Formats: sequence, C-alpha cells, structure tokens
Amino acid sequence: MSRSYDPRMHAYDDQSRHAGVLYVLMIVIAVAFGGFLWQLYSAPEVPRITAQAGPYKIEPPPEAPPATTLVETAPAPVDAALAEAQTPMVELNPQVDAPSMPTFATNGRFVAQLAALQSEASVEPSWRRFASRAPNLFAGAHMDVQRADLGARGVYHRLRAGYFATSDDATLFCERIRQMGQDCIVAAR
Repeated sequence: MSRSYDPRMHAYDDQSRHAGVLYVLMIVIAVAFGGFLWQLYSAPEVPRITAQAGPYKIEPPPEAPPATTLVETAPAPVDAALAEAQTPMVELNPQVDAPSMPTFATNGRFVAQLAALQSEASVEPSWRRFASRAPNLFAGAHMDVQRADLGARGVYHRLRAGYFATSDDATLFCERIRQMGQDCIVAAR
C-alpha cells in the first residue's frame, strides 16, 4: 500500500499545527495573567491614606464680632517740656532692612546687561517683563540695546538697563536682579 500525496491531509496538518500554537499561546497568556493577579492580591497590605469623615468642602468659620472701640480719655495735664524730656523718641517705621536702591545717572558710563537676545522683536517684551517684575527698581532705568554681530554665532541684541555713574551702582542693580533669579552683567558703555 503506497501512500500518495493528498493536499487535503496537508491542509489539515497545517491547521492542527496552528491550532496547537494558538492553544499554547493562550495558556502562556493565562499563566502570566494569573501570576499578575497572584502577585497583586498576595502582596502585603500597604497603608492607605483615608479621607476624614464629613464634607470635603468646609465652610469658613463665622466672622468674628467687630472689635469694640476704645473710648479716648483725656490725659492728665502735664508740663509739655517735662513730657518731651522724659519720653524717648521712637521711630514708628524704621527702615533698617530696606535694601538700598541704585542711583541712575542721565548719561552714566555703566549699564547692567540683562539679556542677549537673537530676535530684535523680543527686546521690547523682555524689557516690559523685567520692569513689571521689579517696578521700583526699574523706575529710573533707561532701556539700552547694543547690537552685537558675533560672526558664525549670529547677531545678538544686548538688552541693558542704565545708566549708572559708578560701577558700584550698576553692581547694586545687578545684585537686586540676581535676587530675582536672573543673570546680570555690569558693563561699561
């Protein structure tokens, strides 16, 4: 009995082989998923943060009753000269910790460089941003822009604040700018 080639048998063998591969693949996926679930539910209990009982939005406390006003009483008559001599002079708002402000000059020799920008269009918005962050510091400052051609690196526009008669004033200005988290360089013009 010789066996002849039957194409139907060959197709059946291919189908059963593919079905076997699919069956093994499904078993692998099921085992992996089961392992994931096992690890998820067998892990030690993790402490969880719980919300307080009650409403999540809390009403503000009721307003405190208005403070009672004190009635002024007339002081006993005292000799004015004697009262001035015995009472020490106390300044109500001492400016001990007030930082000193730099002094601007109309046509000083020094400037404080704030940025080097490649776009000329970004100079004005950058100046406004600096001035809005420290309006008291920029109150007397003039915007000074120096065009710098750096060859292969491109053309930059140096945004500078000025003008300062001394480098000390420019340094003081830069120190205040650095406190705002911005770089600053003192330069002569």
